[in-house]
Amino acid sequence: MKLIDWIAIIGAFAWTPHLVGLIRYYLSKPEIRIITQNVVELGFTTLGPIFNLRMAFSVKNKDLVISDIKIRLIHESGEERFFDWQGITQQMGKMTMPDATAMPFEKEHSVLAIKLNLKDIEERFIKFQDPNFLAEQREYFQKALKKMTYLKNENKYDSETFLREEEMTELYNFNRRAFPWKIGKYKVCIQVQSPEKFTIVDNEMLFTLLPLHIEQLEENKELLEEDYRNIIAPNQDELSKRNWKWVSPTLVKN
Repeated sequence: MKLIDWIAIIGAFAWTPHLVGLIRYYLSKPEIRIITQNVVELGFTTLGPIFNLRMAFSVKNKDLVISDIKIRLIHESGEERFFDWQGITQQMGKMTMPDATAMPFEKEHSVLAIKLNLKDIEERFIKFQDPNFLAEQREYFQKALKKMTYLKNENKYDSETFLREEEMTELYNFNRRAFPWKIGKYKVCIQVQSPEKFTIVDNEMLFTLLPLHIEQLEENKELLEEDYRNIIAPNQDELSKRNWKWVSPTLVKN
């Protein structure tokens, strides 16, 4: 065997670890670990039931793009409800104010996708809403909007009178009936979607709603009509008086 052949063989062996590493990288599935704040923020407004959660994503093996996140809630009674992500806030840093206090600087993102990489732990405040509620509410809202358009075309529109129209009353009543929160234990399952195959860990947890939580959230039913009034006939003085109630039950790992 000639010297040039030995050199080629040695060169091939030198590249072997690199090639093995590349093959392992492309064949291995990413692993996503969900890290959450120890509380979840729950609400009920004219946007329906709301589920807000600050979470971070740690990814192993290789980078990954998340295309969707859903929350699956299972009450101890067996009732299930799904929430879709509607908005993402990312903390970019902190600004020092003139009085030396630090104020977080946050940025709103679209909900199209999140890029996860091996180098960083991605933290986000993600806002979730009930898509079924939004779809049903849209039907009532469109009826009210159609009635508003008709009255305006007939020069019969008055904002205060319109707020008492049948279509608006049906919208108020729908919102009240859609109140979903119940006393008891809830199981939370964070469902992540990606174009690639992956594994996920630490994505299930529990929280419990107490009678006091439900009492606080139900107070929001009394603010629904006033919020629609602010939308249809805005008044800056009235806007400042709106005060939605939120609750923050503790999350524990399942």
